[in-house]
Amino acid sequence: MADNDPGNDPVDRALRLFVYGPVGLACYLRDSAPTFMDVFVSRGRREIDGARRTVEEKLGFAKPEPEPGPSPQQRMADSFGKVASQTGTMLAAMAGPLMNAAASAAATAATNGDAPANGSAAASTAPSAPGDAPRPEGIPSVGNPNTALAGAAAAAGSELPIPGYDGLSASQVIERLEGLSRGALERIRVYELAHRARRTILASIDQLAG
Repeated sequence: MADNDPGNDPVDRALRLFVYGPVGLACYLRDSAPTFMDVFVSRGRREIDGARRTVEEKLGFAKPEPEPGPSPQQRMADSFGKVASQTGTMLAAMAGPLMNAAASAAATAATNGDAPANGSAAASTAPSAPGDAPRPEGIPSVGNPNTALAGAAAAAGSELPIPGYDGLSASQVIERLEGLSRGALERIRVYELAHRARRTILASIDQLAG
């Protein structure tokens, strides 16, 4: 069967290679030449027209071609973007006053709620003045005890029952304490505490007044 195959015939192979093939290629080129020519001509014409128009625009002989308008899809996307921007602006304008009102209400509530507590805390933590001492309710304040003691000592010094008290020694004062009333002893105690605070005199006054 191999001998009957036309492909094995040298004459047939020579005919296909040198006759049928070239004739078929020539017919194909003949049929396709107008189509290829039209494609080449159209492409060359576009290139030459584009280059010529560019030169004319640069020289001022022709006006630039207007840019193509946006596509329908682009116009739709722009519309959605504008609507979203306007919606965001409206929401921000509405939310601003509400947030300010809420902040003002919170600040007012915090101020009203903290004022009594802060006032109480300030009153409870305020440092007391030097010399101040707690006193029971119902007893009026007499001010600084040292000031009151100095005033009482000055009043007692002007009415001391022992003449020339400041010039007497402790032993001389003790000698003159006997026979004095309790009020007189108290005036001497106040005066002595405010000035020299001699222990011997104060102890003698405690013994006599007790």
